[in-house]
Amino acid sequence: MESFTKKALNKLNDEGLINNFSISVYKNNKKISFFEEFETKKKFFVFSAGKPIIAAVIWKLHDIGKLKFDDKISKFWPEFSKNNKDSIKIKDVLTHTSGVSKTTDLSDSDYTELNRIYRWLENFQPESKPGVRIAYHEVTYGWILGEIIERITKKSFEEAFIELVKIPLNLEDVEFYTKNLNDLPEKIINHYSSKLPTIPTIFKLFAINKVPLISGTCITRSEDLAKFYNQIINNRDWISKSTRDEILKVHAKGLDYNDKMKYVKLGLGIRFDSDIFFEKEIDSTESTFGHTGMVSSIGWASIKNNIAVSICNNLLLSSALNRYRLNVISTAIKKDLNTI
Repeated sequence: MESFTKKALNKLNDEGLINNFSISVYKNNKKISFFEEFETKKKFFVFSAGKPIIAAVIWKLHDIGKLKFDDKISKFWPEFSKNNKDSIKIKDVLTHTSGVSKTTDLSDSDYTELNRIYRWLENFQPESKPGVRIAYHEVTYGWILGEIIERITKKSFEEAFIELVKIPLNLEDVEFYTKNLNDLPEKIINHYSSKLPTIPTIFKLFAINKVPLISGTCITRSEDLAKFYNQIINNRDWISKSTRDEILKVHAKGLDYNDKMKYVKLGLGIRFDSDIFFEKEIDSTESTFGHTGMVSSIGWASIKNNIAVSICNNLLLSSALNRYRLNVISTAIKKDLNTI
């Protein structure tokens, strides 16, 4: 009998909503071989689906006592305190409530040198008071957290990520591609847009970028993205229970001023209770969390059901169509898990 996942993928293919894709699933701390027919070993750009992986470096630094989530950024980056930013906490960036979100006044030439980005951030006048208003930090998230990580560890972001997250969690093929984005290795599946009203801003940045765009340049195989979420809910050695409990708690909820005033609930670098993860009538609890990336890919986990899933796509859709696509696939995966 044809699986629910196979039927869902055939339906989406008929509707022109999938091209190259890869799906990986873990349940009860084991990879489920049933879904391997839908998996490729090639890598995908997963864009902001990598934001929780950036956050994981911060989680680990908190766990080993190098920082606290409530620490002010200026404790580690004194120059950041200018223009009423002295009270912004690390937690505020993780929850997109720092008030330092928009990059509209950055010129193309500013993207040619990382120090210019940092000076711009230091002189930035916050859009709102910290911890008050949710406004998605598309690229500032990675710049701010990356600089904090580098100042604390005295290492590059990439080195800190490898030491604190990649090696301990055995994320063999996860990387943040901060090199020349016009010269991507062939092993990465090319992405293209369909049914999008405009070309995403991130692609313009890729074209002119000469500085790291950590927030949007995560590259991974679907297996490693699912493994990351499986490790969050099942690895009891990497971080303590108290740190994990703090991460997996709602720290901010409300309307997102940078995402069409959509209602969101946020943990520390993760998102809760989305109808992308499961159909709302099936599972709308705060035990389900994850993060999407550039209207294409997603990683998510259910604590209650001990499930970790990644869905990587190379076809970028409108937000509504991508939500529909990911919802159809995620719902089919859960139905198959209930039958195998």
